[in-house]
Amino acid sequence: FSLQEIHIKEPIEKEVNPHLLPGELLLCEASTVYKYMQEDGSNRGTYGKLVCTNFKISFLDDDSASDDNEPEFKNKIVGENDITLQCVDQIYGVYDEKKKLLTGQLRKYPERLIIYCKDLRVFNFCLRYTKEEEVKRIVSGIVHHSQTPKLLKRLFLFSYASAAPNSTDGRNQTVMFDTLEDWRDELERTKGNVKYKAVTTNEGYRVSEKLPLYFVVPICISEESILKYEGRGIPIWCWSCHNGAALLKMAAFPKEQDDSTSQMQKAFLDGIYKTISKPPYELLKVDDLSSSLPSLQDIQTAYTRFKQLFLIDNSTDFWATDVKWFSLLESTNWLEIIRRVLKKAIEVAECLERQHTNVLLIEETATDLCCVISSLVQVMMDSYSRTKSGFQSLIQKEWIIGGHSFLDRCNHLHKSEKEEAPVFLLLLNCVWQLVQQYPPAFEFTETYLTVLSDSLYVPVFSTFFFNSQHQRDTSTSGESLKTQSGPVRFLTVWDWSVQFDPKAQAFLNNPFYAEKPKPDKSQRKTARFK
Repeated sequence: FSLQEIHIKEPIEKEVNPHLLPGELLLCEASTVYKYMQEDGSNRGTYGKLVCTNFKISFLDDDSASDDNEPEFKNKIVGENDITLQCVDQIYGVYDEKKKLLTGQLRKYPERLIIYCKDLRVFNFCLRYTKEEEVKRIVSGIVHHSQTPKLLKRLFLFSYASAAPNSTDGRNQTVMFDTLEDWRDELERTKGNVKYKAVTTNEGYRVSEKLPLYFVVPICISEESILKYEGRGIPIWCWSCHNGAALLKMAAFPKEQDDSTSQMQKAFLDGIYKTISKPPYELLKVDDLSSSLPSLQDIQTAYTRFKQLFLIDNSTDFWATDVKWFSLLESTNWLEIIRRVLKKAIEVAECLERQHTNVLLIEETATDLCCVISSLVQVMMDSYSRTKSGFQSLIQKEWIIGGHSFLDRCNHLHKSEKEEAPVFLLLLNCVWQLVQQYPPAFEFTETYLTVLSDSLYVPVFSTFFFNSQHQRDTSTSGESLKTQSGPVRFLTVWDWSVQFDPKAQAFLNNPFYAEKPKPDKSQRKTARFK
């Protein structure tokens, strides 16, 4: 197409500068970049400047400078035309109408740049009217900073934490589960303290770096048992039902072992099971999630297929997929996985509630599908987990302190795609299904779930950027990270005021939330499990 065909918004005369956060540095920029408006397949768009910093890629047009068209729901950190480096999924260059995936070094520079984001946005930039030198700088800069392997300490998280003033108080009603008191309070809240105790065995991480500093186990389990196999084969408490039945999780022993080791471990496990299973009073159901649910590999494959349906950059592809949208959606298998996970959670809930049976979930490390199922069971059975602060405390307990490997599963450092799997996103999808089905039961909205999933890629908060509590602790105590006022303090994502002002935060709360009335003791006998 020629320039005349484009509905031109004149190139910018006035200088527009990016809004930089503390610790954020401008790395490269290019002017007279043309950004296409995606929606209608025409070549309409707007001219502006494309910049890349150590935190984000940003497109600035003359609208960026004015505050007239501020959206009602505005994020203070990441604007509509901003893509954090962590949020970049794939980058394509267009050469003579052919699309090519851009990764390492480039020999030839494209005339168009298409950026697919992990939050399913697609950006389309035309570089034909940009100076060649600037094209080289911006394209290689964007590819390098968003696609090549990084060291943990090079994450923007650390630059921000060292430069930002420690003014916010991240405690806002969310229980962080990083102290013994938090666990004891949770035991008391769920009446689990009759049969379970919080232990300090892992202080100084002497049992395992994978386990949190504090956790809860059955009262009769000794410190020697916990230390014996670095915490493997130990039932760790998640939650107790009002009838005393508990939900537990356990990291399995490795499958390939020699016979004598296997025998010792089997004898050890038999001893452990006897402490929980005391028929007819105390029953135990063991569920090995690695055999009863899809593998992480299946989940990753399904989600990758699902994602392709949304990452569309031209109207031809759009209409081609639109015709068979439902069958394409079904063939990704993503919704089937969501269905299987919800079904499993219901099964576990019925065991606890109806059959008064303890349930022990087993998985290789107990930090992936165990987190999904235990969280869903609590969301279904415990009305506190359906409030905003209760849900946040649940994520803190089961995922952040529980040791889900966010860094690896989200592949934040571009280290290895083998470890990548959207496990946390799977949970949010399942919760979204429940929010759709029972809107008044939740204090938060689908907007809240969307913002939470977007926050996975915002390295201003430490919440989703470590594999374990141990990794977070050792990262904050490093010598290089001392600021004038002491060791660095990371922000937590639960402090929503960092991203949204009060007016925008209102969108996270459900105005129709109907708090569950406390059950009347005399009627509990007849109430049917629902």
